Amino acid sequence: MASESIHRVLLIGPAAPPYGGVALQTALLVAALQEDGSDVTFLPSNPAFPPSLRRCKRVPVLRTIVRSAVFCGRLLRALANVEVVDVQACSWWYFFLVVFPSVAAGRAAGKRVSIRYHGGEADGFFARFAPLLRPVFRMADVVTTPSGYLAEIIRRRIGVPVEIVPNLIDLAAFRYTERQDVRPRMLVTRHLEKLYDVESVIRAFREVQVKYPDASLWIAGTGSEEQRLRGLVTDWGLRNVSFLGHVPHEELPRLYEACDLLLNASRADNFPGSLIEAAATGAVVISTGVGGIPYIFEDGVTALLVPAGDWKALGAAVLRVLKEPDLGRHLRRAAVRIGESCSWSRVRPLLFTVYGFPAAAAATGSLGDRQTDAPPSGRSGFAPLRQ
Repeated sequence: MASESIHRVLLIGPAAPPYGGVALQTALLVAALQEDGSDVTFLPSNPAFPPSLRRCKRVPVLRTIVRSAVFCGRLLRALANVEVVDVQACSWWYFFLVVFPSVAAGRAAGKRVSIRYHGGEADGFFARFAPLLRPVFRMADVVTTPSGYLAEIIRRRIGVPVEIVPNLIDLAAFRYTERQDVRPRMLVTRHLEKLYDVESVIRAFREVQVKYPDASLWIAGTGSEEQRLRGLVTDWGLRNVSFLGHVPHEELPRLYEACDLLLNASRADNFPGSLIEAAATGAVVISTGVGGIPYIFEDGVTALLVPAGDWKALGAAVLRVLKEPDLGRHLRRAAVRIGESCSWSRVRPLLFTVYGFPAAAAATGSLGDRQTDAPPSGRSGFAPLRQ
């Protein structure tokens, strides 16, 4: 245990399914806090319906009303025996149905309230609803985000101080593997939705396969675009393209180790953990430079970044890395250090300071650094920590 006192935290956030980055981060945070010795109560923001109310799931509006009522009832009961309420916040309806009641109830109960904001589309949300959002943020004792990108938006749109606490990565699972060469084995691990523009990845792959006929592309994810994307692969006669469907998070290290290039074409993003996980295993990251990504990766130093929607630039970046082995080695050796700032030993003191546990923040965590075999890097530091 990190400290003689037991800290009681109520953690509010989504539970999988559906799968997503916020649900994953919530689960990792719950596990890390519990292993560290804290007493953590996890309250899913998407609670299961009680058996007597399951019929309500079939009616869209009624489903939302009932689920919100169930959540609020459980929230009030959960507040009784905690010191801190940590709300994992997102945009749009989630904010009004989950974040607002959680902050208001926590504040009314005299608890320390932390809003941890996620979301690559935050700027549009804040621009539209800032007058309604400001009172909620001001009720919180502290506001945190995982990146400087979101921190700048919140400070500018809402006018409250923001602390940066990076997302967690389990470096015991995502371990660095040295590659002798960069092979044309590509991977994309995003939901198959328009926001993530997997079509541009497939178009870029088509350009690469012209010059590297044995090139392969694995697509890990599901979504509304899947059938259309499969149709494009068939229509263009592409070879070695595999749709893997949903891949459990614990199986992702195997995919990263089998591939040498992680491609990402998202049109909006905040703190994509898959890019950092891939970099931690030694894969070369090639991505659009949208949202918070330039706060994490530096173009030409730790990744190659291209404009959103520019599949030709994405393909050209892949070809450049394949033709310049020294560039690939430089990128992956520099990028592997990014993950270290997402280890529990780095996140822990920041988080406990936010929670108002100064003694615990100063103590040494029980998990510690787990990455021990990464190569020397030419650049240290972590871009999201820039103020």
